Amino acid sequence: MRKFSEAHKEECKTVSLDIPRVQRSMKKFPTGSQYEGTWDILGMSGYGVYKFPNDVVYEGEFDDGMFHGQGDLIYPSGAILRGTWKKGRLIERKLIFAEGLEYSETDWKYCRMPDRRFTIEYDNGLNPAGESYLTAEQPPRAIPPGYYDTGDGFYDPKTKAVYKAEDLSAIIRSPSIREQKWIIENCRTSPDLPLGPRKDLYEEWLEPQEMMPKPPPPASTSKAAEIEAQMSRDQDHEIIDEWTSLLWRKSSSRWLPRPIIKFETSL
Repeated sequence: MRKFSEAHKEECKTVSLDIPRVQRSMKKFPTGSQYEGTWDILGMSGYGVYKFPNDVVYEGEFDDGMFHGQGDLIYPSGAILRGTWKKGRLIERKLIFAEGLEYSETDWKYCRMPDRRFTIEYDNGLNPAGESYLTAEQPPRAIPPGYYDTGDGFYDPKTKAVYKAEDLSAIIRSPSIREQKWIIENCRTSPDLPLGPRKDLYEEWLEPQEMMPKPPPPASTSKAAEIEAQMSRDQDHEIIDEWTSLLWRKSSSRWLPRPIIKFETSL
């Protein structure tokens, strides 16, 4: 074997198997998807744009017909899922909203209590009362009567489906019962309904609790009796003072006679 290897040393050298890639015209698939980019003999490879039937677009690198390398999933709403792919699997990701805000999976504070500002309000500051931003998108788009704006489309409570904003005959999705309730309670609608204050959007504050002194230890029987007698005497004196102030009033330049009131207290 060694002699054979030495005799055929030149012939056994490794050869690069780089498969040439060529640019082709757009390819449409029976599923309704389409691809435009580079190909090799194994399929989609290199760089290209793949569009799904629901208008979600992948733009990035391919290998052997799969997402492989750096690529973005671009949604119709404008949101972008930027990630690193390996043989069709997403191994690293970053979500970027249409207005440029990056989502954080560990410390997400955007539009959450107690700070509910949109990105544009972070950049430009808050508007005065009555001119607040209603949506992150400016200016807010018009809503057809009877529909609700869900961000990715318009929800019709009659058909319980979300339609494309630019085509109300095209259904995007059918939200769950839980989401349907949330849409009706939180999303903008047409005609606008008076909302008034939303207590659930305000942070609840608790008044400072005053620390009361601890009560004294219970007194002995004789001591308790003495305290009770003293309280009774104090109450009698308070009654006398009250009646005195009421009866000693000036009337027709004369003073009313002071009544004689006797109280007997047991000491």
